[in-house]
Amino acid sequence: MSRISRARMNEEAAYLEVTAIPRALAAARDGERAAADAAVSERERSVAAACARTGRADAADYRSFVGTLRAGEVPDGMDLR
Repeated sequence: MSRISRARMNEEAAYLEVTAIPRALAAARDGERAAADAAVSERERSVAAACARTGRADAADYRSFVGTLRAGEVPDGMDLR
């Protein structure tokens, strides 16, 4: 396996902070809004609530990845080839 430069790790961390985390949180907010919408079916609200949970979980994972990348390590499950 090739060695990943510190600069590349910092680029990935910056992408997560600037793009991926805000997108995941926006998706969570959209899901929360839809889950609270009485005009849609119970099934749609249930799916929207699950999407909101997924968005929040993804944002938390991305924050963890940022910390690991900034520490100079590649997070488990992240492919930086």
